[in-house]
Amino acid sequence: MRDLRVKGNGHAGGPKVVLGYPVGGSVTLPFHVSVLQLLAYELAKPDHSRLLSKITHTSGLYVADNRTMLVQRFLETDADWLLQVDTDIEFPVTLVETMLRIAGDDRKIVAANVPLGVYASVAFMETKTPGIWDCLETLPADVFQCDGAATAVYLAHRDVFKAIAAEHGQCWFHHMYLPKSPEGTPPWAFKFQSIGEDLAFSLRAKRSGFQTWVARVPGLGHHKTRKLSHDQDWARAMAAEDPGVGEIVQEEA
Repeated sequence: MRDLRVKGNGHAGGPKVVLGYPVGGSVTLPFHVSVLQLLAYELAKPDHSRLLSKITHTSGLYVADNRTMLVQRFLETDADWLLQVDTDIEFPVTLVETMLRIAGDDRKIVAANVPLGVYASVAFMETKTPGIWDCLETLPADVFQCDGAATAVYLAHRDVFKAIAAEHGQCWFHHMYLPKSPEGTPPWAFKFQSIGEDLAFSLRAKRSGFQTWVARVPGLGHHKTRKLSHDQDWARAMAAEDPGVGEIVQEEA
């Protein structure tokens, strides 16, 4: 964990942010470059005006566990905010400043909208069916409330994590299983609906009195990996056009 503050500065420069990133698979080059540029940007500031307090990461098979461990590490610091960014996200050096400007006493959870591919946005609303969510295809404003959000890029205040832990324990991002069958269904036939770590966090936060906000933040990119095969013409063409993809070798019969 890298400490960017000179000891004794405390919070003289304003709110402090810990940047945490969960590593469940690969770390993309655009993310790596973004972190290095952010680090250089913050280190160029006078000590008292740095917003970034620490950079830390966790690595493991399960993203919910990685996010939970990041929160535990964050709470061991005296920083005010935890900014989690996935390792396939490209972001500008001003991300910390932008997220802090959007957040505040009445916005203690802010998710940045990023292109997800499968979904039109990171914002979701609950339906009448437990565990079933509707993705917002049209974003109503620059900053708006929703029931839950994907956590590719999100900022949360320590008050949120402390409140959830006081009520539910340190299970901030653990998956939730909501009843899907009506009351009276025999146990062997009773079904549950699983909720992933991001929406589970949103639900727990809402039950503890914190609303989720989503904001448009310029300059964000989402770099997803995909499998290549020499059996696909488009894959061979892409490898020929871009040496960075790597050589695809034609197997002999």
